[in-house]
Amino acid sequence: MKVLAGFDYRRGKTPIHKLDPRSKLVYLVLYSALTVYFKNPLILLLLFVSTIPIVSVGKIWGRWGISIKGSVFFISFIFIFNFIAQVLSGSTMADAVLSGISMSIRFVALISIFATFFLTTSPEELTQSMVQLKIPYDYALTFNMAMRFVPTLGKEAGHIMDAQKSRGLELEKGNLMTRIRNYIPVLIPLIISSFRRAELVADAMESRAFGASKKRTSLYVLTMGSNDYLFIAISALSFLLLLSLNLFAGIA
Repeated sequence: MKVLAGFDYRRGKTPIHKLDPRSKLVYLVLYSALTVYFKNPLILLLLFVSTIPIVSVGKIWGRWGISIKGSVFFISFIFIFNFIAQVLSGSTMADAVLSGISMSIRFVALISIFATFFLTTSPEELTQSMVQLKIPYDYALTFNMAMRFVPTLGKEAGHIMDAQKSRGLELEKGNLMTRIRNYIPVLIPLIISSFRRAELVADAMESRAFGASKKRTSLYVLTMGSNDYLFIAISALSFLLLLSLNLFAGIA
């Protein structure tokens, strides 16, 4: 569950934190599209490395590192799954290994891209930016609350795992199927806790007359600055540059 640390936003005063969420949203969409489009492991590795300057400027090394370390299990699973699938489909061992490596790097690159976005973007500002992009407030709020619950559920899952381990549950022993079965005593309390939390939120929203007024006003309105346009320009230029590698050099 450490991979969910990439959604645990904390306020900061770095240039990355101060960027408008809409500019960072452009970066998220463009780089995610590149990560899904390319299959070359070197290009995917370059996309992953390109997030490191943002992590450095945003000073989010700690939580970003926890998120990357927490994804090691999923990276291993993705590599093994793709390797077996490629071998069964008749591919050579070299192609199967290359496919597994590419998919693993793609996954960790996506984790890094999304972590840099959510670790440096305030949920309130993200909701306001979505509203200013003409997205209905109900949808924006739903997305905001979902993102807020992700790190909360991660922490709660950690508490449940510690409690079950203290009762003798061994999560790390056995083969893959045994480990999956061992997580059932963790998932069931987590699901029940999630339903309870959702019910509490629904009651709180109803007590505050959510949806009673269709016309809403905002205390603050987000405005784009020169740094935001510069960040968008750099993201767009790098996006076009990498696409040109495919168009003119045939690298995919």
